[in-house]
Amino acid sequence: MDLPSELKNAVERLVDNKSVAELKSATKMITDRYKNESGKGRKLVTDKLDAEVYSVYRMPATFGACYDALKYVSELYDNRIDTVTDVGAGSGAASWACDMVFSPSKILCLEREEEMRKIGRELMECDGSVFSKTSWMEFDITKDAIEDTSDLVIASYMFNELDEPDIRRCVMKLWEKTSKVMIIVEPGTMKGYSVIRTIRDLIISEGGHIIAPCTHEGPCRLTEDDWCHFTCRVQRSRLHKLIKEADVPYEDEKYSYIAFSKEACKKAKMRVLRHPYITKGQIEVTVCTDSENTKKIIRKRDGELYKIARKCKQGDSL
Repeated sequence: MDLPSELKNAVERLVDNKSVAELKSATKMITDRYKNESGKGRKLVTDKLDAEVYSVYRMPATFGACYDALKYVSELYDNRIDTVTDVGAGSGAASWACDMVFSPSKILCLEREEEMRKIGRELMECDGSVFSKTSWMEFDITKDAIEDTSDLVIASYMFNELDEPDIRRCVMKLWEKTSKVMIIVEPGTMKGYSVIRTIRDLIISEGGHIIAPCTHEGPCRLTEDDWCHFTCRVQRSRLHKLIKEADVPYEDEKYSYIAFSKEACKKAKMRVLRHPYITKGQIEVTVCTDSENTKKIIRKRDGELYKIARKCKQGDSL
């Protein structure tokens, strides 16, 4: 998955006047800050350069993960999504993904950091349709109340930055202002999934219904040393490769997510949990079903299912 072309160009224009050495140095500092200071209540983006660099090196992957998760939800959820609230919007990656998948008429971006809000607005100016339907507000999830209810409320890569006591309290703020669907996207790590699992248990206890990725609403069957995550392939621009000192023209972003509905809804019958293992004439897939997590062997004689399985990836439904 790649950023929309107009957005991709706008992101790269942010740093036209910066040297590669300057961008590399800023990238290292902000990466270290997110790695070492997330979850401590500290500001992670402190100036304009931080916001610009974050947009260049993280926005493509955040967009890709959110777009992936939203597409999986759209396969199962048929109702119209007309209004969106993006909580902890950063530079707007999740909002762009929501616009591509659901084409809402109104998007509200809530973001604590002033420089991120400025960059987010600036980037949206590259597309008049997105810009005209989107508004930005200063907002701190730990302190402020969400005023308006939206059809879809999304938070991406935010809860892993909160102190543990705040997660349950803050996710309830989102759920209370959700009229149809709430989606949480987190890093595809053991820590990221532990946040998803906490939120999963909480919202089920509050009467919410899972849309995806789970095929059931019983206790998660994964062991404590395992975690549910998926992968999206993100194309790297030349600048992106230079900043990350990478040779490969893509990166695989691992993410975890959970999507809830206010009303009971259909679910996937089988969700692929691991990369399919393809050998001559058969495919081995590890899947989650409503009754078990298991490995299934799909052979050529299975006809259409075999054709579908050959094209599937981790995270897809069968």
